Amino acid sequence: MPELDLLTTTAADGRDLLQAAEADWSRPIPHCPEWDAAELVGHMGGILAWMATIVTTGERVSRGDRELPPADLGELTGWYSAHLDRTLDILSTTDPDIETWTFSSRGDHRVGWWRRRLAVEMAVHRWDAQHAANLDGGPPPHPLDGDIAAAGIEEFLIEFLPGLLAQDTVNGLTGTLHLHATDGPSEWWTDLDARADAIAVAGHAKADTAIRSTRSDLLLWLTNRDPSDTLEILGPPDVSTHWAQLRR
Repeated sequence: MPELDLLTTTAADGRDLLQAAEADWSRPIPHCPEWDAAELVGHMGGILAWMATIVTTGERVSRGDRELPPADLGELTGWYSAHLDRTLDILSTTDPDIETWTFSSRGDHRVGWWRRRLAVEMAVHRWDAQHAANLDGGPPPHPLDGDIAAAGIEEFLIEFLPGLLAQDTVNGLTGTLHLHATDGPSEWWTDLDARADAIAVAGHAKADTAIRSTRSDLLLWLTNRDPSDTLEILGPPDVSTHWAQLRR
């Protein structure tokens, strides 16, 4: 997906997240159990402001120093919307190859890294807000955009999975894993036994466990959201059973 199209989709996800959340600020968000809808919007508004500061300064900013949302819920919509517009404007007008600080575990220190990171996080949390509304009688959440989900799968496997597997508390995740998207060109193979040294390889390869589904549902599964019954799991079920240990 061209990067400016990616930002257009991020903008739509950001607005849809707000629309789902502001219908009931006190609605619990099941996949973010410490948050209600207002806290989810507050989290994303703070993330948007944090990313904008990093991209404009090029310097590291502690996540603990993020801007806090307004205490008055009547001000939350305007505060979040202003940060959404400002951050997307900064990301769309800044050369994606300019160097800046990132927390990439693979040394990608470019503004473009933040474009992808925001697109994926916004898409997943938009789904969270709509899923919570669905449990409260609203319509089902829209699937994640396929290209953004594919970027999220790549990001998760390359940037985050090795560190998650390296945790001493992780047990039962063994063998090789193949993810196969059914709605677009996205296939990945990785060796879970390699733990911190796990390397994800794009393409088709034999594996002990293969999981097939849409790109959206594969990313939702990787991030411990329940993509209903759309996953086709071939091989031992252990990987799917134990995956919930890997939480970011």
